[in-house]
Amino acid sequence: MPRILAVLGLVALILFSGVIYAVDKKQAGLTKIENLYKSDIEVNPSLITADTCVVRHDLGVKYKIDGWVSGIELYKSYLDPSLTCDTPFPFTVTRVNMPMYFGSPMTLNVSVDVEDVDYSISGCPFPGELLTVSSEYAVTIPQGGYWYNIWITLDTPVVVNGPFFAGFFISNFLDPLDSAAVLIDSVPVPCVSYNIWDDSIGWVDLADNQYWNFPGRLVLYASGIPNGNPTPDIDMIFPPDNDTIMGSVNLWAADKEHSVIVDYVEFEYKSTGPKTVIGQVVDGTVMFRDGTNPASNGNGYSLNWDCSGLSEGLYTIYATAYDNTGGSSSDSVIVYIEPTPPTPTIISPSNGDYFCSSINLLLSVADEDLQFIQGFYLKSKENYSSSMVTLGPPSQGSFYNAPMAAVMAMKVWFDRGYIDLMKEAAYTFPLDTVVNWLAKNYMNTVANNGTYDDDMFNGWEAYLDSRGVDYYLDYMRRPDYYSLRNWVENEQRAVVLGIGGTPGFWVGVDGFTRWNQGDGSYIVRISNPLTGSKQEVTMRYFSGNWSLYLNGTWHKVDLMISLHFKDWSVTRTSFGADVNGNDGWSLTWTPAGMNDGEWYYFHTLANDAVGIKSYSNVLLNYSCLNEYKQGDYNNDSSTDILDLDRLIQYIVYGEIDLIGGNARSDANCDGTVNVTDVVYYMNYLFGGGLTPAPCY
Repeated sequence: MPRILAVLGLVALILFSGVIYAVDKKQAGLTKIENLYKSDIEVNPSLITADTCVVRHDLGVKYKIDGWVSGIELYKSYLDPSLTCDTPFPFTVTRVNMPMYFGSPMTLNVSVDVEDVDYSISGCPFPGELLTVSSEYAVTIPQGGYWYNIWITLDTPVVVNGPFFAGFFISNFLDPLDSAAVLIDSVPVPCVSYNIWDDSIGWVDLADNQYWNFPGRLVLYASGIPNGNPTPDIDMIFPPDNDTIMGSVNLWAADKEHSVIVDYVEFEYKSTGPKTVIGQVVDGTVMFRDGTNPASNGNGYSLNWDCSGLSEGLYTIYATAYDNTGGSSSDSVIVYIEPTPPTPTIISPSNGDYFCSSINLLLSVADEDLQFIQGFYLKSKENYSSSMVTLGPPSQGSFYNAPMAAVMAMKVWFDRGYIDLMKEAAYTFPLDTVVNWLAKNYMNTVANNGTYDDDMFNGWEAYLDSRGVDYYLDYMRRPDYYSLRNWVENEQRAVVLGIGGTPGFWVGVDGFTRWNQGDGSYIVRISNPLTGSKQEVTMRYFSGNWSLYLNGTWHKVDLMISLHFKDWSVTRTSFGADVNGNDGWSLTWTPAGMNDGEWYYFHTLANDAVGIKSYSNVLLNYSCLNEYKQGDYNNDSSTDILDLDRLIQYIVYGEIDLIGGNARSDANCDGTVNVTDVVYYMNYLFGGGLTPAPCY
């Protein structure tokens, strides 16, 4: 079951409370625990992180509460690491335990969570914002008549800098005949133990309520690592499992704990036999963006790998973090490597070039068994929009910008029909709810008051995996304008940008307005979560980087992340193919029906003998204004009365187009096409050389 469903447990509570196995909590009773057998049940034990401190404030198990537990309910316990751990903060919470008694064997569906503390009620701490929640587990109780310590490890450990609430959520109904019971000590303490089973009742202080006051503190506690030095937990971010690598790849691994004790991360690969070292990364500094402060520098544990010298086939790639205690943590992915990919690299023309009477794409392909190349084109819009929504400004604080940008991108695909991204059965999740899930449970945004780039990518992947969708999350460091526009418009991906400078934050990309502004800059339309609005901002190559101009400051574009779906297809027009590479690979085409000044994406798709496909793109401008002799509207290399007739036929009667594009009809170059252009052309032909040649 996806982790987010644990968060929706209270929805189930609202829908189903009071209909099955209803328990009258006013009939609860007390039984002393004497010499009962106890046992630990470890759910999802961590093989990486070793707990070094238990945060527990009860005086030991003294009693069980009979007739209280009904299921579909959440228990909370106030915990303060400073009372039990030396130099506790920052404290990394890793596990939660709630001992329970069971009269019969049974199955308990349970998840655990961590919340911050709400101090708005003076002198009485109260459960606050959710920080993290575990997956839901079916815990088997093997034998009745005993009590068990039910330890559940958090999927994502959370760092706190003060007291917190640990939660234990039972998501199935429990038969009273099973005699499930919570356990307490012998000293009641108000404002530390809570229970909720009905949203209309709300949180109940177990020591002070209208139903039945517990004569002791609930036994519910947590464990973790004090002093902010968790053991590394390495995770391969990119490439994903089962990916195909085309000749080279940027390997990216993340230490999910952001531990300060990592010496280096080593990347290795193998097909058969021993591993081969690819390289080591010593400096794992990763960008951090909180929407307020300057973005930090660094690409994390990342390096480029050229695998073009390997044999084609399946390989395992490993990332291993070695720490200064002698420990290590490793992760791996299995990929298919195509060392000489059928990528039809376009040598000529280049992005931004123009074409007119014909286009000749010269291609370079390394693949030795290429079968054919197909050519397609797609008209670009002068003003393009992906229909990205706006969110914000965030009420929680500007540090929420990363999860907000991710949700804006997912909403693009939700609106395209991929509703499983943010829907469960008939229930559509509110956008701000998904933002909170990402911030608290996936991207560590709340824990860190901002988002590291690797947490952004890794957390987004984890959320998408939980939704069961067939997605592809891709990234590019320091993209240029053409790469950005190609991903957003030509490939129709949903794109977000991590920008540097002060402040560093994430934005969504809605689209583009017009083209080159004449000074080498372009206009990009962004969805800005800090302002909750769409903005048209300038993008240009500036001081060695492609940058966006925001609020009077240039911000370099550090990272571009895109979400797209494997079954999504873009409709393009085919214009030819090359099936024989003996004379080199190329595509030649004579265009028709295009208007001067329009822009087109040319998309070349290559297929090799084993069915692997790859592509490349170039964005070109159709412009014939400078291709032809001025005033030669029929393209016969002379200017005469035949050209005048053709101009009259176009301007006055609209019956015939001009060779080279109808924009050439502006003979007097006043920006308007009308009969004055005919008069101008007549003066040019018959005025004895006193009138200059037409503009185009």
